[in-house]
Amino acid sequence: MKKYVMLAITAAILNVCVVNVGVANTPNLVVIQEETPEAEILLDKAIEAEAAGNQEALLSSLTAGTAALEKEANADKGSFKDKLLGQVGALQKFAPMVKSGLLKGDMLKKVINTVKMLLAAKRIENALGGSNLLGNVGGLTKNLGLMKAGLPALGGDSQSKLGGLLDTAMGSVGNLSKGGMTAKAAEPAVKKQLGGILDFVKGAI
Repeated sequence: MKKYVMLAITAAILNVCVVNVGVANTPNLVVIQEETPEAEILLDKAIEAEAAGNQEALLSSLTAGTAALEKEANADKGSFKDKLLGQVGALQKFAPMVKSGLLKGDMLKKVINTVKMLLAAKRIENALGGSNLLGNVGGLTKNLGLMKAGLPALGGDSQSKLGGLLDTAMGSVGNLSKGGMTAKAAEPAVKKQLGGILDFVKGAI
């Protein structure tokens, strides 16, 4: 009787081991955590929801976007941190306005466009703090585009002037992707242009 019991226990242990090995080697069981969408993407969804008159989606996207913005701002030590947190405060005031139906699309768009410009400026500033720009052409291009998308927050001459600076910088950043001497020769000019853009944003917002 004891012999059968021991055999049964041994078989059970072996079975557990086999199952564990199977789980460990099964790719389909690997849990992949999705990245949280960037703040500007969530906030764009809030604009879409407001335009569609979907109050529930508006509040959800606004809340998630504000939280993502606050998290990114607090994780930064650059010169745009306080300005970003100021926009967090502005967005937080919108939540009760959504519930009461007082939030207007133009109010929301102005703050979100300002957020786009500041986020892009912050990320470009971080890139300039690196050893070189040649390995970050994609990121620079993306954030210059993001800043351009936020230009309506300025309006008037400031919008026009910064738009021109951004167009020039985009052309120069394109030279960084050409490699070789062309890229190396372009890098100092790109740094100077990006620094000028950051100074402009600091003064305008």
